[in-house]
Amino acid sequence: MSRTPEESPQGDPGPHGEGEFPEDAEATHRGWIDPDDRLWRHPSEVAGASARVSAPPAPLLGTHRSRLMVLIATGAMAAAATWVIILLSLASDHPAPTTGSGVASDASVTAIDVPALTVPSVAAAAGRSMVQLEAITARGTVMLVGVAVAEGGLVATTADALTGLRSISMIGSHGSLQHASVVAIDHGSDLALVNVPADIPVPTFADDAGLGTGSPDMTLSLGATGSGAPRLHCTWGAVTGVAPAISQGPAAGMAAIVSSAPSAIAQAGDPLLNQGGAVIGLLYRPGTGTGTSAGTTFLPAQLVLGVTDDLRSDDRVVHGWLGLDGADAEGTAGSASTTTVSSTLTPAPAAAGAEVASVDANGPAAGHLHVGEVIVGVNAQPVRTMAELRARLYVLSPGTRVALSVLDGTMRQVVEVSLSASP
Repeated sequence: MSRTPEESPQGDPGPHGEGEFPEDAEATHRGWIDPDDRLWRHPSEVAGASARVSAPPAPLLGTHRSRLMVLIATGAMAAAATWVIILLSLASDHPAPTTGSGVASDASVTAIDVPALTVPSVAAAAGRSMVQLEAITARGTVMLVGVAVAEGGLVATTADALTGLRSISMIGSHGSLQHASVVAIDHGSDLALVNVPADIPVPTFADDAGLGTGSPDMTLSLGATGSGAPRLHCTWGAVTGVAPAISQGPAAGMAAIVSSAPSAIAQAGDPLLNQGGAVIGLLYRPGTGTGTSAGTTFLPAQLVLGVTDDLRSDDRVVHGWLGLDGADAEGTAGSASTTTVSSTLTPAPAAAGAEVASVDANGPAAGHLHVGEVIVGVNAQPVRTMAELRARLYVLSPGTRVALSVLDGTMRQVVEVSLSASP
């Protein structure tokens, strides 16, 4: 009987060769032997082992995502840094508020632009037109104030304090002295024109025609600070007299404006302002150049401008002459009372014109004006006293034709006269 392979006795060689007895019959059937049980390796098995040991390559999408995350993180950090810089910049532009009195006592100031919280805004322009002057004279050091009357550093002040002048300076920032010079002096009005080394802005000037007793006014003064630089002060007051005659000093006989509010630090040349901030006069203080007197007499603005304009163009004043004598007309209001008039003024009852007392037969008024007539205006500007008539004619040159408003009793007429040179 033949045998089937299943019936072969144990130990006979099988179909896979002699001596093989694999534990896995199926594995044996395929002829596969575990690599660990043999001494050789197929190249494909070596490559597979290497592949299994090394890390698999990162997916392409993962690489891009990592790079994207790095870029996003970097951008976020840059944006944060930018906002920090912006916030710090805003903080430096708007510093935190600090407490204090608000008085700029330690601020750097100059004689041209001096700060002061007590000065109303309407007076600021006039304050910037002021300069502090220091004059060395035969009598010693004199402090006075100049007010700009023309461009190029030309300022007006009173001249009496400059008698025996040796040098004059403008006081600048922190008390520094800058050389100035006197252009010319008119002793008849006690006004001087001074050139300072700065182009000071010219303020608004106003005639005193609209002033009356009780009109509000302001006096601006320059006082020294701890650093030596001047500081602006304002004293409020009211007009107590218009056009009374000055009785002493070089300007005797000229008309004046009187104020009720002298300043303890007032100096010759301080400006008097109306309530609109326009300059209407300069402080007149003959013989007191140190600024210790409480004078309240001011030279009118129209006199100041007329005289300094002549000094600027001709170095002297050549004024016209009408050829008459007169006195204040009596019985009307407008002048200062005896209780408020400064010692430099002549107390007098109120007046409303210059009454003609005599007419020079060879003068320009001969045949035009007569004794007893009252002159109440010159070129449509009021004349309230004889001193005011003189002041208005003083700044007009010979040959000027003037229109005089004249009262003859109850009749009023206009008389035209051409001025001549004073004899």
